[in-house]
Amino acid sequence: MVTWAEVTRWDSAPLQNAVGEVNAAYNKVVACSDDLRGINTADGWHGEAAGAAANEVDQVIDGLEEYAAEVAALRRGAGDVGDAISGVMNGVKEVEGLARAHHFVIGGDGAIVDNGPPVGTPENQKEAVARERATIAAELRDRVSEVLKSAADIDDDFCLVLDRIVAGQTIDATGNDNDNTSLAAAGNSGAVMGSLSIPAPPPEGATAAQNAAYWATLSEAQRTRLATDRPELVGPRDGFSAKQRDIANRTLLDRQQSRLRHERDELQRKINEFPRTGAGDIKLNDQLEFDALKADLDKLDGRLRGLDDIDNRLSMSDPDSPNYDPTKQRPYVLRIDDAGAGRAIVAMGDPDTAQHVATYVPGTGSELSKVNVDLGRADSMVNAAQQAGAKTPSVITWIGYDSPPGLLDAANESFADKGKHALDSFQDGLRESHHGTPSHNTVLGHSYGTTLVGHAARDEHLAVDNIVLVASPGAGVDHANQLNIPPDHVYSTTAANDAINITNFPRIEGQGDPLDPLGPDPTDPEFGGKTFSSDPGPRGPILGNSEAAHSEYWTRDNPALRDMGRIIAGKQPSY
Repeated sequence: MVTWAEVTRWDSAPLQNAVGEVNAAYNKVVACSDDLRGINTADGWHGEAAGAAANEVDQVIDGLEEYAAEVAALRRGAGDVGDAISGVMNGVKEVEGLARAHHFVIGGDGAIVDNGPPVGTPENQKEAVARERATIAAELRDRVSEVLKSAADIDDDFCLVLDRIVAGQTIDATGNDNDNTSLAAAGNSGAVMGSLSIPAPPPEGATAAQNAAYWATLSEAQRTRLATDRPELVGPRDGFSAKQRDIANRTLLDRQQSRLRHERDELQRKINEFPRTGAGDIKLNDQLEFDALKADLDKLDGRLRGLDDIDNRLSMSDPDSPNYDPTKQRPYVLRIDDAGAGRAIVAMGDPDTAQHVATYVPGTGSELSKVNVDLGRADSMVNAAQQAGAKTPSVITWIGYDSPPGLLDAANESFADKGKHALDSFQDGLRESHHGTPSHNTVLGHSYGTTLVGHAARDEHLAVDNIVLVASPGAGVDHANQLNIPPDHVYSTTAANDAINITNFPRIEGQGDPLDPLGPDPTDPEFGGKTFSSDPGPRGPILGNSEAAHSEYWTRDNPALRDMGRIIAGKQPSY
């Protein structure tokens, strides 16, 4: 059993240095292949002595094949272990840094010792500080557990490799054709036996902190290998790095495109071959079945279109693509799922290294088939943030929930309640996976997306610095101070001619209103947040309100876009 005290003394350097020496020995052995193939008994030599000589030659060849396999296994094992130890060392460094920063100590047995809150903590804050410290202690325990689990896995795997080498079980050379021997092939077989496994990630449903604790114990090579070999385990995980999630999700994107195209071909074939009358019409009794096939085809086409739109946006950052656009931020696919209406989370710019990170949550009707509009809005917000002085912004399109499919459904809070935990977990993951100084994080909702943001902030305590509510029908609270961040960091805007205005009615303070179930208008001065301006938009037929105005906040010259960029960049709107 590996202890915390032992792991803190681990050092990858000796094994990494040994790889070079072992590799030199391996290369010398492999270079003998041609000479071995030239060893034969003399022509015309027969009899007992000739047979004995041939047996000796076979034993030499078999022995060298076994040696090549053993050296290759040792080289691979030592390299993998040295690399894996570097990941464990990183995990130790992270957990010890977290402990020091919050006045905790980790004992040699891995126990977490709380040295108490900061001296002088006000009496009225002690309960809240105690809760926070309990949360930190739990994260420290998770991180220590993951480090020890990875260390034990490395120790067990390497012992198994060494046992195989000592027992001569890396290869059975006696079954090889010695007339066509290849020591390199024997080495390749041995290298396979010398590879280490990667510890399994936490179970599905683990918190972002638990995922991050596991991820911290893996080396960069292990992370990339896991993303490549098991993309379904990496792609959707909050707390894993954006780099490897992107690798995994691009693979999943390709798979989903291929599968949907195959399904589409099958559906189209059924439609084309559907029984018809002599005049080519669908029989009346078959019409419902035929219409269902057509509806399925339309939905499938929509999801496939969304995947293709994401793929097209990815190609804009590929210098070898005809769509290459050097002005665009490199996208990172943080989730892709074509089930149901589809989910997609795409970051413009790396959120793990960005100084300013914004998550954009679209509203009613948002789904995979319509992702292209939302990706364009994210690009616009990146540009606005850069113009406001943000050097490395990342804006994320977050279609990570089932939005209301239509306006009548949008009066129901259930869509927000079902999606709020996913948004909270994603925001926690952004904090966990970020490198260096914490980024300035903003979550920005549009339309019903503001309702989801409000419910997540109210009930889940979103890990964000700012909340922006654009064209909100209500955020599920009566006052900005219920969103669990300072009210002066809650911003809102609604165009004068936006059709969403029809949903906002005067309310009696402190009381719910069945006519306005989502909450009061956040731009109302009584709400307690800050408002910024936007173009009024085109006038419509209902009290001057227009559906077109509801979607124009991201047009180039709209002051709302400029101020969204300023908020993302950590500045105040221009009002």
